Amino acid sequence: MRPLIIMHGENIDWCHTVIRMLMYLVGVAVLALGMSLQTASGLGVAALTCFATTLSMLTGKTLGFWITATYVAYIVAQLAILRSEFQPRILLELFFSTLIGGLTDLFMAVNPLHPTALPTQIATMLLSLAVTAFGVVNMGVVPNAPDGLVQVIAEKLKRRFGDVKVVFDCSHVAASLALSLIFMYNLGGFGVTTAISALFLGHVINVANKLFAQRFIRAAFGK
Repeated sequence: MRPLIIMHGENIDWCHTVIRMLMYLVGVAVLALGMSLQTASGLGVAALTCFATTLSMLTGKTLGFWITATYVAYIVAQLAILRSEFQPRILLELFFSTLIGGLTDLFMAVNPLHPTALPTQIATMLLSLAVTAFGVVNMGVVPNAPDGLVQVIAEKLKRRFGDVKVVFDCSHVAASLALSLIFMYNLGGFGVTTAISALFLGHVINVANKLFAQRFIRAAFGK
């Protein structure tokens, strides 16, 4: 995980530190937009939010509320895995969790895209995958809580982030689907978008990393 505050010797490089923080906030907003687009496609919800969606259906509380709640649980999981290696900076994910929950509810409320024809639904779904991947790569400061957990697991297992994310998302979807079938006797928010995002979003992120990660690093660090 790269440093939050950029230093030149003993002096803080405020210019690049501000750029880095702005990249983080843009990444939060873009990721929330991507998740709202996945839901708006009408082909099921994103793998990243399927568990929160199931809980929202069961309780009547908003998707944003449960995104925040589940993300906090992922931070606790990181603490359990890292123990003495846990960095206090990871607690910044708490801020992210609250912000992305609110932004997701906002984007879902104002999103004008509600396609009904299959071609436009598929186009919206593919767009949402690209937007989500871009948001993940552009976070720049602290990853979102589930991706932070994936990152911790990937580092412990010495595997690529995108590969671990595919396994994480697929197990996440399986747990959500089981919960929906047991308590609601239906598939809940599961659909084509859920399956495709679980199987391929990690690989899309790998591609986005190759295309954009170094550019974002140069923008944030000036090198």
